[in-house]
Amino acid sequence: MARPQPYSRFRYWLSYLWEQSLEVTASDYNAYLEVCLVHGRLQLVAEDAIYSFGDYYLNFRKIFEVFDFDRLPERASVLVLGLGLGSIPELLERHVGLEYSYVAVEIDPVIIELASEYSLPALSSPVEVVQADALAFLQADERRFDLICVDVFQDATVPGHLDGAGFVQLLRDSLRPGGALIYNRLAASLPDRTAARGYFEAVFAPAFPAPHLYDTGGNYLLVNDRQFLTLTS
Repeated sequence: MARPQPYSRFRYWLSYLWEQSLEVTASDYNAYLEVCLVHGRLQLVAEDAIYSFGDYYLNFRKIFEVFDFDRLPERASVLVLGLGLGSIPELLERHVGLEYSYVAVEIDPVIIELASEYSLPALSSPVEVVQADALAFLQADERRFDLICVDVFQDATVPGHLDGAGFVQLLRDSLRPGGALIYNRLAASLPDRTAARGYFEAVFAPAFPAPHLYDTGGNYLLVNDRQFLTLTS
């Protein structure tokens, strides 16, 4: 059973008037981390990026709204690379209403501590958290998954060692037959969009027969198979 959040109801309601800072900390991977409560939702902020924002984590929320979950098993296994405060499991459980099981890989032990304190106890879904680099995890773990969500950032950039074709090959090998892959890439500025589209065309797309680049209006979500998206055109 999900446990209550570690903050008062008063602060919860107050967060609809102004942002509530719950904790500020740092780690070897992030010089600045802050957990806030904004409009009743937990937000994890790094120096130049928002890592989590509950069901307001709009890039994944937008793609989940056009995603055909009927193509996945009823109790799918999900790999999340980049935990944050667990926005992806939260969206799937509470916004989409699905009962999946999760393996969440996060390199930063401080982020894991924050998620374990603030957000994960409130989820009903089982979440196995692994402290590891995303690439190293895929190289070492032989499990396969029905859905893989890649949401790995160092502040506002994707770590360079995750840009190669070898990483995409590992992702493909970690999918079960008929599985779905969603890879979040920055597209907030012209240089970001150019880099993300170049990555899609040169590295991501050649690995799959029917890949698709989905524009959320802020990021590009790269999908291994367009058939997972219920698009009109």
